[in-house]
Amino acid sequence: MWLSEDAVEDRKRLTKEQEGKLLWWRDKLSQDPTAGDHVRRSLIPKKLQKNYGIENLWRLELPGAWRALYTVASTPGTSPEVHIIRILSHKEYERLFGY
Repeated sequence: MWLSEDAVEDRKRLTKEQEGKLLWWRDKLSQDPTAGDHVRRSLIPKKLQKNYGIENLWRLELPGAWRALYTVASTPGTSPEVHIIRILSHKEYERLFGY
């Protein structure tokens, strides 16, 4: 599992409970990279597409209504890699998606 620079900074704001759940997700995603909730391509915020060059997006739920957003990167002949790009409060998540 790889964390973007933004996700590294976002992670510093997590509580111990949220950090524990993120680590639980890390283990789950190492077995199944698509275990999170898939975000339809048409709903991926343009800002994320531009900043991270992503073509797919998945969401993880964390305690306290926080969300982690990740993408799955793969190249032929290798295992898929999970890249966590952002870890957001519910309010930040809603703002990003325009809710």
